[in-house]
Amino acid sequence: MSIQERRCEAEGNCGSEATAGDRWIAGISMIAGAALGAAVMYFCDPHRGKARRADLQQKAASAARQTGHGVATKAEDLLNRAKGAFAKAEAAFERGEEGIDDDVVVERVRSHMGHITERAADIQTEVVSGIVVLHGTVSPDKHRHLVKEILTIPGVKGVRDRLVPADSGRKIPASV
Repeated sequence: MSIQERRCEAEGNCGSEATAGDRWIAGISMIAGAALGAAVMYFCDPHRGKARRADLQQKAASAARQTGHGVATKAEDLLNRAKGAFAKAEAAFERGEEGIDDDVVVERVRSHMGHITERAADIQTEVVSGIVVLHGTVSPDKHRHLVKEILTIPGVKGVRDRLVPADSGRKIPASV
């Protein structure tokens, strides 16, 4: 009896389980070797191998650049969002004790109205202690959106809506 046979009997793994595991590892090794050989033949081909290697190199470099650019863009976006959140919190903290001047609020409201409705000149705006009073005509489809947006402006505490929806059948002349 050889040393291997004695060891096999002592450990109790002389049956088919040990040989099945060995066969499985041998099969995987054979497949991996064949795949590696095919890859080497593909890239080392004397006729097209150089072009294939150059193409692979270009694709790898492009992927690395795109990944690096994407990471840098995401990092910059995250930094800008953090700065914005910090500035917003700081501004809210500073405004907590003292109010914003009504003239400043009027200018902010007028600016926002210009982005929402084409007829901002038809709306008179006044601010008293942070309460915005709106007079004039506005298109019915923009009315709710306008009031909602004005409430989000810093310094606005409320809105008194005295706007009249413009008739949908009546044309409003363009302001001169």
